[in-house]
Amino acid sequence: MEIDLVTQSGWIEANGTRFYYEAQGTGEPLLLIHGLNLDTRMRERQAAVFAQFYRVIRFDLRGMGRTPIGEGPYTLYGDARAVLEGLGVKRAHVVGLSFGGTVAQEFALAWPEMVKRLVLVSSGLLGHPRSERRQRDAGRIAELIESGSREEAVELAARMWFDGPDQPVNTEAGEARESFRLMTAHAYSLPPVTQMPAWLSPLPKDRLEEIKVPTLVIAGARDYEDFLQIADELAARISGAEKAVLEASAHIPPMDQPEAFNRLVLDFLGRK
Repeated sequence: MEIDLVTQSGWIEANGTRFYYEAQGTGEPLLLIHGLNLDTRMRERQAAVFAQFYRVIRFDLRGMGRTPIGEGPYTLYGDARAVLEGLGVKRAHVVGLSFGGTVAQEFALAWPEMVKRLVLVSSGLLGHPRSERRQRDAGRIAELIESGSREEAVELAARMWFDGPDQPVNTEAGEARESFRLMTAHAYSLPPVTQMPAWLSPLPKDRLEEIKVPTLVIAGARDYEDFLQIADELAARISGAEKAVLEASAHIPPMDQPEAFNRLVLDFLGRK
């Protein structure tokens, strides 16, 4: 039997903005939430593979990609729910990368009945202290953007997140690295976000033990030390959580190690 892999795309108007989305495949819904300053394009190496088994849904977070920031107060976990509801989805597997992992945590705590399995990849954790090295590098990017050296800022972001801090340039993943650079350049060209989201209260950091759905935590060994610490904390405090470390990855395993990442996620999601 042939599987319909035609991509459906469009807009969902909700919560004071319009969300760009793409949906592909059939089967159980699988929501992919991208990281900060990225967009739906980062999932090109997962969508077609995962869509052979699942209905893959991806969307641009508010103020990123093609989704405008919109007007009025908002929550990012409420935005994720609005996208699912706009597509008639009541329950889904949820995979969140980095900042998207933070959103996935909030979503799983706010509406646990809507989450079947949870995958947190290089996930953030609101309230966890940033390492001095990450603060220094992020500060340098801000300086470059403010001075108009946007191309230098894009390359530094690639060195930070795609290659990993103090790592050589990842030439083996050249095409994916360039895709990361293009998304980052687009993000740096957008108007700055002036209204931040309201975060779930209490913060997920104070209630990780409440997450009861099967959870997989994935980290890249070449990532910043604070994200490796977060991975340890998530795995230790979420009941029954599993952890996998990809030795050749930095912060973006879905792009720099797509085959290994896909195998991990598909194996986890396919369990009874």
